[in-house]
Amino acid sequence: MATKRVFYGQDNDRDYFERIFQSANINFLIGSGASLPAINVLGNIENELQELVNSENEVGYFDKATDFLHSVWTPHKYMLGLNNVVPFPPDFINNVDIVRKNYFDFLSSLEKILNRRRTGLLPRRINIFTTNYDLFIEDAATRNNNIIFNDGFRKRINIWGGCVFDTGCFQQTVSATGNLYNYKVELPTINLIKLHGSLSWFKYNTDIIYRIMGIIDKTLNSDEEKKAWVLSHSLILPRKEKFKETVLQNIYYDLLRSYANELDKEATLLVVFGFSFADEHLEMLTKKALRNATLKMIIFSYSETSVQSYMDKFRDYSNVEVVYTPGKPLNFSALNHIITCYLGRI
Repeated sequence: MATKRVFYGQDNDRDYFERIFQSANINFLIGSGASLPAINVLGNIENELQELVNSENEVGYFDKATDFLHSVWTPHKYMLGLNNVVPFPPDFINNVDIVRKNYFDFLSSLEKILNRRRTGLLPRRINIFTTNYDLFIEDAATRNNNIIFNDGFRKRINIWGGCVFDTGCFQQTVSATGNLYNYKVELPTINLIKLHGSLSWFKYNTDIIYRIMGIIDKTLNSDEEKKAWVLSHSLILPRKEKFKETVLQNIYYDLLRSYANELDKEATLLVVFGFSFADEHLEMLTKKALRNATLKMIIFSYSETSVQSYMDKFRDYSNVEVVYTPGKPLNFSALNHIITCYLGRI
């Protein structure tokens, strides 16, 4: 059965995390909890939208989807330096800055883990799977020049420089070679695999290209305006069949297959943070992958109260651990400390 692990920050904790991070193919599964408090969406939005689809309440669906996407876009207006008619409140700015720092520290932590890797038998690559639509990880990557950041947009669609999404990019590695000596070294690489699409995805003919164009500065009053704005996003959201796009569905299943394939590899580690497994597809794929005896999944639970729900969900799997910090929340900052707690002991 799944086990609990309390993190106290002692020597045995540091030894444990050094051992598992240095001897595994590393994958992260990041959920919406990682983007708190900048994006604070209450409830299970996808289930709520699905219920509106099932009841054929089209107006209610696009109303709720508009409110949801607006809450996701708002922090990006500040991050992108766009002028706002009403000044952003100080608390809002502070929340966004906290999340931006958390993600920057997160990528820096992964960089340190890869640079510390002692074996050449494992790739110097970490996969970040996420269901988040926001651009916080992409933002953090622009401020870290020590890693190769791969979000799938590494192929130009035309000579204007536009980049098209290609799932095959995630299987590539980048190496540096010397000019005078015959050596080759793999560079630290972070793959960002956004399972549900992204605010930066834009459908262009039969391709997905990188383009940010969904921000609105005016109020959407009519039902048709809301519908058009929601459908302009290349996101995997519950939708009626007539609104589903074949291109997105094909990419979605390709990425789910990539997730399953990575977890099927020998000596694999899956670290989960901010993710409740409300997504039935990902829960099913994860449980199927846990049949791989060499796969280890570590779930970092934000609070002690949520530990039991994870334990119940994965009670039949002995290769699952739920980590928590007693008496205080295990937030994003605490996660960054835990996964690199052993690095100071060089």
